[in-house]
Amino acid sequence: MSSEILKKLYYQSCCEELTAFKPGNHSIFSKIHGMSEKKFRYAAKISSEIITNKNLSFGESIFLSTKKCKTELNSNYNLGIILLCTPLIRISLSGTKNFKRDLEKLLSNVSKKDGELFTKAIEFASPAGLKNYKGPGNIFDKKKISFSKMIKISSEWDRISKCYNNNYKEIFDFGLPIFTYLLRCTSRKVAIEILYISFLSTSTDSHIQRKFGQYKANIVFKKCCELKKKLNMYKNNHSLLKNFDHYLKKLNYNPGTCADLTVTTLLIHKIRDIFKFPL
Repeated sequence: MSSEILKKLYYQSCCEELTAFKPGNHSIFSKIHGMSEKKFRYAAKISSEIITNKNLSFGESIFLSTKKCKTELNSNYNLGIILLCTPLIRISLSGTKNFKRDLEKLLSNVSKKDGELFTKAIEFASPAGLKNYKGPGNIFDKKKISFSKMIKISSEWDRISKCYNNNYKEIFDFGLPIFTYLLRCTSRKVAIEILYISFLSTSTDSHIQRKFGQYKANIVFKKCCELKKKLNMYKNNHSLLKNFDHYLKKLNYNPGTCADLTVTTLLIHKIRDIFKFPL
């Protein structure tokens, strides 16, 4: 696979997600206080250059792209996107004949060095709420555990880790089929919006749960389930999304993980659509 093409697909996916109204998250319709669309796009550009570099390993790609984004932007703009999209990029660069099989092989055979770089990237970005967790596999604990053990433990509550642990089941078995169906019925913008709400109404958002706790994450989840029932793929849902966005932004609830899952679905859809990978 051409690194230049993958670079474009990744950058397009990151930017395209910004054009859909995603309640609680940053978009051209509603910003997150203190954050900038220009910086989101710049973060996508920076990371695209690094994670598509064939000369870097899995861990090096994640750490170096995370470090450069955080250093240049002075904030964590895209750690979740980097963590989720990098394995997909690595497999695409390898010229795989069986995407899902090779993805599982990659995630099951992460070297000690790459596992340490993975952990180091998360430590460096220090996403909101991460320090609230004090249990087994705490990333700030001086007694480090292996990458595979850490992923297995964190997959119980973190949806990004769950993707690593079950070979992106949430993307392949849920997000991708929904998005593919929606594209046959409605505009791409509406399809992305409903995809995002679908992720948010399937399980609690890891970012909200990590930052505010399970109880408040459950409240957002239930409210989103009610919202999803009202959405219509054939009509403009702007007012419904705007009201929910106002509620979330007022309380500083940002479903960041669901936005990351949305970008990841957009990327894998582009990869499958263009290169016809057997999944």
